[in-house]
Amino acid sequence: MQARARPIAVCVAGSGALICSALLGPCALANGDSAAPLESLKRMSFEELMTVEVTSVSRTEESLRDAAAAVAVVTPEIIRRSGATTIPDSLRLVPGIHVGEQTASSWAVSSRGFSSITSEKLLVLSDTRSIYTPLFSGVNWAAQDYLLDDVERVEVIRGPGAALWGSNAVNGVINITTRSARDTHGTHLEAGAGTFDRAWLEARYGGETGGGVNFRVFGKYFDRDSTFAPALTTEDSWNLGHVGFRTDWDHSSHDSFTVQGDAYRANLELLAPGVTIVGRPGPVPPFKSDLSGGNVLARWRRTADDGADLQLRAYYDYTRRDDPSFLDTLHTFDLDLQRRSTAESRHEIVWGAAYRLTANTNEGRGVFAVDPEKSTDQLFSGFAQDQISLGPKLRVTLGTKLEHNDFSGFEFQPSVRMAWLPRENQTLWMAISRAVRVPTRIERDITIDITDPAANPVARWIGNEDFESERLVAYELGDRWQPLETLSVDLALFYNDYDRLASLEFGEPFLDTDGRTVIPVTSENLTTGRTYGAELLVEWQPLDDWRLTASYSHIDMNLDPEGQDLNRGEWQEDATPQNIAGLRSLITLGKRFEIDAQLRYQSQIRRQPAEVEILDGFTELDVHLGWHATEHWDVAVVGQNLLHDNHSEFGPVDSRGALERAAYFQATWRN
Repeated sequence: MQARARPIAVCVAGSGALICSALLGPCALANGDSAAPLESLKRMSFEELMTVEVTSVSRTEESLRDAAAAVAVVTPEIIRRSGATTIPDSLRLVPGIHVGEQTASSWAVSSRGFSSITSEKLLVLSDTRSIYTPLFSGVNWAAQDYLLDDVERVEVIRGPGAALWGSNAVNGVINITTRSARDTHGTHLEAGAGTFDRAWLEARYGGETGGGVNFRVFGKYFDRDSTFAPALTTEDSWNLGHVGFRTDWDHSSHDSFTVQGDAYRANLELLAPGVTIVGRPGPVPPFKSDLSGGNVLARWRRTADDGADLQLRAYYDYTRRDDPSFLDTLHTFDLDLQRRSTAESRHEIVWGAAYRLTANTNEGRGVFAVDPEKSTDQLFSGFAQDQISLGPKLRVTLGTKLEHNDFSGFEFQPSVRMAWLPRENQTLWMAISRAVRVPTRIERDITIDITDPAANPVARWIGNEDFESERLVAYELGDRWQPLETLSVDLALFYNDYDRLASLEFGEPFLDTDGRTVIPVTSENLTTGRTYGAELLVEWQPLDDWRLTASYSHIDMNLDPEGQDLNRGEWQEDATPQNIAGLRSLITLGKRFEIDAQLRYQSQIRRQPAEVEILDGFTELDVHLGWHATEHWDVAVVGQNLLHDNHSEFGPVDSRGALERAAYFQATWRN
C-alpha cells in the first residue's frame, strides 16, 4: 500500500449529499375507508399481520410469512401511532435500518451499513417510481412528502433487491405504496401545530364519477423549525407545499387503469454550504436552497381468468434544486413492462423489460462544477424470475436482472432464494444475491480545483469515465416463526462481500493548456469490504388491546483500502452504529383512546466524515396519545425526544443540528 498523504477535506453536500475527500492542502470541511372509526383502524390480528401481502420481494403479491427475504412492512397504524410526520422517521424501529437526522430536512437512511446522507446503496421507490438522482446516487428526502393518511404501506427489504429492481438496490429496497383512490372517498382535513413541526395543514377529497372513475385530490403545507445548533450562525428551517391527484378505474373485469401525479415546492435553510474549500471564496450566509418538481405516472393492468397478468407503467419526473453551490435540474422518463404467468402448476414466471432516459443539467457556482454541464443518459434493462414450488413446503426462486447503462455498461445481477416451511407457522429462508451500484455524475464528470486555481501546480478533482460499478455478493439466512397465536419472531443473518468500492486516488500529473502542472485526483475502485450482522424483530400481544414490538440489529464492518484512500473511505466502518434497538408499545383503551410509546436506542458513531470525533449514543422516547372524539373527529398529542433537552444523531459537527425535546397537537376530521 502506498503512503497516505496528509488529509484535507473537500465537502460536497449538494442535494443533501455529503462527500468528503482528503486532499492536498488545508481545507474546511390504515387500510380501509378514510372515514372509518378508530375501532376499525386500531389493529390487525397477528394472523392478518403475517399474511399481509408484499410485492417488493418478487414483484408479485405474496404473504409476508412466505417471503424469502428480510422484509418488514410499516403499516398505516404504525405510522399514525408512532407520531412520525415524515417517512424517514416512520422507519426508525425497522431492524437493520439506521435513521440518523442530521438537520431539519436531511436524514441518513441506510440499510446494513454505509450510513451517509447520500445512502447511495439503498434504492427508494414511490409506487415503483424511482426517486434516485444520478448526481450523487441517493435520495433527497427533503423533496419526498406524503399525506401519511394516503400511505397504504412501506415495504422495507434489507439486503439486495437488484435481481428485480436493478442497480443501486444493493443493501436494500424501500417501496412506498399509496392507497387506491377507491379507499379514500370522502373528505379528510388535518391540522397540527407544535414546537418543532411548527404548523401544517392538509386537505383531501375523494369520490367516484358517474363513469366509475375513482379519484382523489389533495393539498398540503407544512413549516418546520430549525434544529439546535448554538455554535453556528446559520439555521435549517424547512417548509414545503404539495398538491396532487390520483384516479383508479376498472374498465372491465380484466382491465384497470391508474393515473396519478403531484407537484411540490420547498424552501430550505442550510447549516453549511454545499461546497467549501479554505482559501477559495465560497457562499456567504444565509445558505438557502429552493426545491421544486413534479411527476405523472400511468399504469395499465390486465388480468386473465387463469390468474396471469400484464402491467405497463410509464412516468415522467422533473426535479429542480437551486442551491448556493449549483443549480441542478433533472428530467426522467421511464417505461416498464411486466408479465406474470404460470407455465405449469409448479412454476410462476415473471419477466419484464424497461427503458429509462435521464436528462440532467448542473450549473456549478463557485468551486463546484461538472463537465459537461448537460448529460443525457439511458438505461435498458430486462429481468426474468421463476418461482418453483417443489412440493407444498419448499419453494425456490431463480431470477436475474440484465441491464446496460451509460455509466458502467452491462451489468448482470442474479439471485437464488429458497423458502422452506417445516411447519405451518414457520418459514426458513436463504438467499445468495449479486448487486451493483453504478457510478454517479460526480464520480464520472466532476471538475473541481481543490487547491488555489492560480497556483502552479494545482490539484484538481477530475471525473473518471472508466470508473466501474461497486459490486456486492450477499449471503442471507432467515427464520420467521410464530410459536404462539400472540407471538412472532423474525430473525435474519447476513454476510456481505464488497468489491471495487470507491476511493479517491492521485493520478499522473499533466500539463494544462495554460502550461501549469495539474495533479489529478480521481475516483478509483480500490477498496474492498465485508460486513456481517443480525437483525431481530419480536412482536407479542399479551392482551387483546396491547401490542409490544421489540427490534434489535447488530453490524460489524471491515473496509480494506488497497490504494491511497485519499477520501478516507475507511471511515465508513464506524459511521454506522453497531447496535440499534427499539421497543414499541401500542395500547387501545376501549373504542376511543390510544396510549402509545416508542423507545429507541442507538450506540455511538465512532467516526464521521472528515473528522475523528465520536458521536455519543443515545436513548430517546416518543409518546402518542390519541382520542377518537366523535365519529368524524380524531385528536392526538405527541411528545418527541422526551428524555433529553437535545441530542445529535448524525453528521460532521459543523453541519449538523441537534434534535430538541418537542411536542405537537394534531386534529383530524373525516367524512
